[in-house]
Amino acid sequence: MKLSLLHLLLGPLVVAGAHAQVPPRYSVGVGLEKMGFDGPDGLGTRYLLGVGRHWGHDRAVVTANLGYGWADNRRYLGVNDWYLDGKRRERFTLDVTAAFDLLKHPRHAFRVGGGPSLWYRREEQLEYARFTIDSQGQLLIKSVRWYPVAEVNYGFNVLVEYEFALTDRLLLRINTRFANLHPAGQSTLYGGGIAYRLR
Repeated sequence: MKLSLLHLLLGPLVVAGAHAQVPPRYSVGVGLEKMGFDGPDGLGTRYLLGVGRHWGHDRAVVTANLGYGWADNRRYLGVNDWYLDGKRRERFTLDVTAAFDLLKHPRHAFRVGGGPSLWYRREEQLEYARFTIDSQGQLLIKSVRWYPVAEVNYGFNVLVEYEFALTDRLLLRINTRFANLHPAGQSTLYGGGIAYRLR
């Protein structure tokens, strides 16, 4: 009876100790995503550099991604196919995402997660453009006014990611992400990248 009680009390400690002996692992990676911008622009591009910490045989991962996103700044004038081109629209981004693997497989992972986001937005927005059309049908710009926007946006991101282990350390990732930021608005991103798992 005493031996059974001792096993009952010490059993969880032995199991916890066995799991504690598996140290957390790290990964570093790079990525490329197509990025939806607010306003009239279509898609932009975002480059990513990330560091991840893995727990529980990679079932749980917390990743911090630094990114740079940009898109052309074209504004349609509402006549023919005439546009005005402004300075490049830029985003300097930081996303921290905690994700959990729904598959228990050594080579495949399907993760869902979310976390906080902090983005810096820098761009010019078109306030007005005054123009006329001459007798030959050519566009004559009279005056244009852009106003600069430089602000910090905060919010959250949601991630769905598939990962395939090409080798024990080299990982291929495909993902889609949604970010909701104040006051910039929402962005949908999709892309992928590669990562290297450290020991």
